[in-house]
Amino acid sequence: MTPPLRIGSKLGILAFLVLATGLAPYSHGFVEAMRQARDHQAAQEYGQALTAYERATELDRHAALPRLGSAVILLAQHRFLEAASAFHQAERRGAGVSATIGLGESFAGQQDWAAALQVWYRAQRTAPGDPRLLISLAEGSIAQGQFDRAREYLAAALESDLRPDRFALWARGTRLGMSSQELAAEVHGLLGRLLAGDDPVAAQRHLQQAGDDDMLAVLQAAAAEADPARRSLLLGAAFLQRDDLALARHYLQRSVALGADDPEALAYLAHTLDRLGETGAARAALEQAIALDPASTIAQYFLAIHLRQVGYVRDAQAVLWEALQREPVNAALRAEMAKCFEELSDYPQAEEWYNGAAEAAPEDPAFQQLLAHFYVDHLYHIEAEAVPAAQKAVEMAPEDPAAHDILGWAYVLAGQPVEGEQSLRQALALDPTLVRAHFHLGSLYSQAGSRTQAQHHLQRAIDLDTTGFYRERAQATLEGMD
Repeated sequence: MTPPLRIGSKLGILAFLVLATGLAPYSHGFVEAMRQARDHQAAQEYGQALTAYERATELDRHAALPRLGSAVILLAQHRFLEAASAFHQAERRGAGVSATIGLGESFAGQQDWAAALQVWYRAQRTAPGDPRLLISLAEGSIAQGQFDRAREYLAAALESDLRPDRFALWARGTRLGMSSQELAAEVHGLLGRLLAGDDPVAAQRHLQQAGDDDMLAVLQAAAAEADPARRSLLLGAAFLQRDDLALARHYLQRSVALGADDPEALAYLAHTLDRLGETGAARAALEQAIALDPASTIAQYFLAIHLRQVGYVRDAQAVLWEALQREPVNAALRAEMAKCFEELSDYPQAEEWYNGAAEAAPEDPAFQQLLAHFYVDHLYHIEAEAVPAAQKAVEMAPEDPAAHDILGWAYVLAGQPVEGEQSLRQALALDPTLVRAHFHLGSLYSQAGSRTQAQHHLQRAIDLDTTGFYRERAQATLEGMD
């Protein structure tokens, strides 16, 4: 069976026909708008790309390609509701399996895995061997705890046609735009994670093929543990740390089943459940962990986080006080106490505890950055404390773009725009995609009346943000300039 022609290939052929022969089903204006859209999209200039796609849509209301291009951008920006609508419109106009896969990805981005799987099952009837679809089905199966089915999908993906010429690179930032090599690496990486607790030899092979040195180190550390419950605990904690919550839950549940009296495994499982939004089950697991070991610091730490997040800040502080009696110089406990005081708007106490956390972990720049962020986020002691705290954060991590960003913004707030610009530019030199550095630099230029530079960096923040936080603020700043 001949594989379906990808959208990128269609557009390439279309452009060739127009330029070489002048024979094409679309107008010159439509083709030019699509060319501009794709050029902007490749450069991650998403705002201009969306405008060009909209122009192409106005020139041909029945064309699927502009809607599919817009949908891919919205998906890359994590604007999932808008992406779902655009993919649905593209699908209705004949965009094919790419639109259907993207529609499912839009539901998955909203954590509606049941809806995503339903869409992908429908796509399977027309493109059963599409590796992008098989990987999506595997991820949906993992999210729903169907690990054997996920392995079957991934094995089928490895056997599918992964020739490079089948895959378009225009859909950057989404699975629709992955190259064959990237798809193969993703399949091997997922298989390595799935097999880590059952077949470490096969897992190692897959992770090596994926080039995943990070997980290879985790696998090696877990393999050194003789106790199966402990191995599962280490794997689960590693996946939790990497925000892979479905696999974290899987391995931590296995650890609890193998060692039912282990409060540490229960505590980590509880925190995973909290992250998944299952607060009732999380609270029950935490209470069980503390009943098994009332002196378990990790259980009390996660319980404090749980209580603070559900609004019981004073109760969280009581739990932290008890834990701090045993471990008074635990930096994580001190930082959590600072967050409690911060939520209570008791900034002097929060400052004291954030300072205490940084002092307790003098080699860890993360706690120093927390202190600097506290000052800057609350416009608190900006000149006297924020700038020195941020300077120290940069000294501790000179290659961390986030540290330079917080220092740059501290300088700006302290009335030192020249130093602020220098630090913010250094942040972007280290990471040109750092959204908040673009927003901060755009805001600085806006205040200075440097309109062109402000527009550039604010638009970059709008284009690159995947949370909506900086996008909304950058958009408001742009509109204020207008």
